[in-house]
Amino acid sequence: MIHHVCFGEAGPLYSGGVTEYIARARECFLQSGTVPVMQVRPAIVESWRRSRLSGVSNDDLDPPYFEDLDTEGRLARAATPVLERLEQTLLDAPASLILTDAQGRILDRRVNHGSFRRHLDAIRLAPGFGYAEEQVGTNAIGTARETRQITFVGGSEHFTAPLHAMACATAPITDSLTGRLAGLVDITCRSPGDGPVMSAVVCSAARDIERRLVELGSERERTLLGEFMAADRHGGQAIVAVADDLTMTNRRAADLLEPSDHAILRDKVAELLRAGGKHASSLVLSGGEQVTIRCNPVEANSAVVKISLTDGHRSTPRPRTRPADLKLAGTSTVFANVCADLAMHRQTYTQVLLEGEPGVGKVALARAVHYRYSPERPFIVIESDADVASRCRAALGAPGGTVVLRHVESFADDARAAVMDWLDTIAEDADRVWVVATTDIGAELPEDLPGRLPATLTVPPLRHRIEDVQELVPALLSTFTPGRSVSCGPAAMRVLLRSTWPGNVTELAQALRHTLARRRVGQIQPEDLPESCHATGSHVLTRWETIERDAIIRVLLETHGDKAAAADLLGISRATIYRRINAYGITTAETRSE
Repeated sequence: MIHHVCFGEAGPLYSGGVTEYIARARECFLQSGTVPVMQVRPAIVESWRRSRLSGVSNDDLDPPYFEDLDTEGRLARAATPVLERLEQTLLDAPASLILTDAQGRILDRRVNHGSFRRHLDAIRLAPGFGYAEEQVGTNAIGTARETRQITFVGGSEHFTAPLHAMACATAPITDSLTGRLAGLVDITCRSPGDGPVMSAVVCSAARDIERRLVELGSERERTLLGEFMAADRHGGQAIVAVADDLTMTNRRAADLLEPSDHAILRDKVAELLRAGGKHASSLVLSGGEQVTIRCNPVEANSAVVKISLTDGHRSTPRPRTRPADLKLAGTSTVFANVCADLAMHRQTYTQVLLEGEPGVGKVALARAVHYRYSPERPFIVIESDADVASRCRAALGAPGGTVVLRHVESFADDARAAVMDWLDTIAEDADRVWVVATTDIGAELPEDLPGRLPATLTVPPLRHRIEDVQELVPALLSTFTPGRSVSCGPAAMRVLLRSTWPGNVTELAQALRHTLARRRVGQIQPEDLPESCHATGSHVLTRWETIERDAIIRVLLETHGDKAAAADLLGISRATIYRRINAYGITTAETRSE
């Protein structure tokens, strides 16, 4: 038996009077930027604000068109039987069933009513067109993509006037094998529509597609998912499954882990897997929580991890207070704690060994703390190629100042001996000098040095505090472009936040300098960023692989993601370019959902 579903005739989400109010509230928002406190849903108001910030026109509709979308990929194959089944319930109703990729670009549209199809064509709600919020403003597809929640938008809730005649409900489709947004499924009809019924239908369709995505996953992914689900069935613990290119978390783990914690956890799991077997280890998360993790290897480079809070540690510890007016970008908890500890040592003149990966900003941190407390006193940096002995003697005449022994592990034997003697001398000096020695993680230090530097602090890598990129970027841009108006657009910022930044803050600064050669004023766009920002590959590339990767990214940006055209320009087959995109983890805006 075929069940018929009728949209547009059942009870609407809003009554006629409220619908008129929504229209007036929208006009008020467009004129003043504010909305009267009445019956406009908060989610709609927030979407209006995002649409306005993105520069979307409230009068004209101009969705971009994308060629060569992946209409035969895993998402489309998983969705086809579900769409075909739902299509039978629509029959000749004036409604459409739509599938988009993760970027809100329409892959498939099912509509059997002729006049309604022509109307959809007129507003370009058709295969190939993009309906992301930053492209067409508030609409169910774009807003569900932005919020990752089931969304209904009807009538004048749409930001742009040409969509006011429509009502649509959209549900996000999450790939449980990766935890990422795979696409969206949408039902659109004429306004007002029946929000609850339409939302229920797309919710059910999204869950069916998600189940089929699991069935179509690779054998390795299915094995990892099976182990993950088996561990999760016991309940009560935070469970995470990790592999080279995916992460799965249960609800407890999602509540416990911040975005930066995923990088911290992956680094620790990689370390345990190299050690070769089941292990339990302690770990400090970005918020300061100490946890115990138990790693169960599944296959090569993959594992299921159980996480539990260590006895005696609160789930939400109070972060230490970062010094006020510290002129250094970054307020994440894990970074704030290091700033607070270093400031405490500065106030007591405790000598510090400051370690961290290359490029994390060890000297910059020491400098910021010094100028926070004694800006009038000298700040001296001594490096391996300097006359270390004479520089150390000169520092004795700078009481209250700060001396940084930069990359102390690289000092020659005679320089190390001079440093040891100098540290012994200042330890007995009433006119204190604050000493900070910096070193790379894992570097070999003189055996007698740590004893003279009683405190050791580790500056976290940028991937462990990725949210700080949002503060670092404008700070670096203002340093590099005094007197020029340059900012980072939201799309470009999303690209920067997806990178793992193996070179840390130094690499981010180099990327921005490269970008400013292309964009001297205005708002930085994704295509302005260097090619390396558009890749998330997990292995270190050879010189030739780097050249090939950058060439592919450049051509993809030039062709706006047209892989066939890019392959022709590069003189390679389309199959080869797809393989290279996957191998190098290329994630330009046009390829990100593939």
